[in-house]
Amino acid sequence: MNNERIDKFNKDVHFWGRITIAIALVMSLLLPSYLTFVLGYIPSAENIVAGLVAVAGFVGIVWIVEPISYFPVLGPAGSYMSFLSGNIGNMRLPVISAVQSALELEAGSKKAEVAGIFALVSSVIVNLIVLGVVVGAGQMIVNIIPSSLLGSFNYALPGILGAMLVMYASSIKRNHVIMLIALGGAVAAAIKFSPSFLPSKVATLIVMGDVGVAAIFAIAFSLILAGRAGKPVKTDK
Repeated sequence: MNNERIDKFNKDVHFWGRITIAIALVMSLLLPSYLTFVLGYIPSAENIVAGLVAVAGFVGIVWIVEPISYFPVLGPAGSYMSFLSGNIGNMRLPVISAVQSALELEAGSKKAEVAGIFALVSSVIVNLIVLGVVVGAGQMIVNIIPSSLLGSFNYALPGILGAMLVMYASSIKRNHVIMLIALGGAVAAAIKFSPSFLPSKVATLIVMGDVGVAAIFAIAFSLILAGRAGKPVKTDK
């Protein structure tokens, strides 16, 4: 009887999960469809491909890695809710881990999955409430903040990225830093000067998808370093 309930629960999860994902997909396409087919703002093929390269090069690997790595913790229901609401790594997973640890549940078990569902629902509700307050009162808060303090917000993103760069760079060996600087300079030069020696369509894709191109080279560089780190060190006997 218990197995029958679990099977019915999983069937319901997949049924409603697929419906909600399909609805979200259709709704996400409503605005671009309206802009394209009603207002007539049709982007060129080069712009579409360049945008795809920029996005796929930056987060394309996540499309494959995250569903595989997160599923054992999230389960079917948690996967549907998490990938629909977003913020999986920095919000949903920590909540699930905290709840499962507090209840001393084994990750991957049915009890842990059910506890994770309640944790996810609570996380999404709190997230929506906070987001609603910030969006609703955000402009009022910005108007209250003095202009001198408001100008300092321009340094928030560079400060975060700089801290991340220092954190990651501190673990890189010196010879790898030289290789990374050389690779970064070569990629920047290729993006900058590609219009002068490449066909116009290819150069347009590279220039407009510069973030994706740089990300692809960075991922390739990381894979090369990971492959070298995994090789056994040879010693002379």
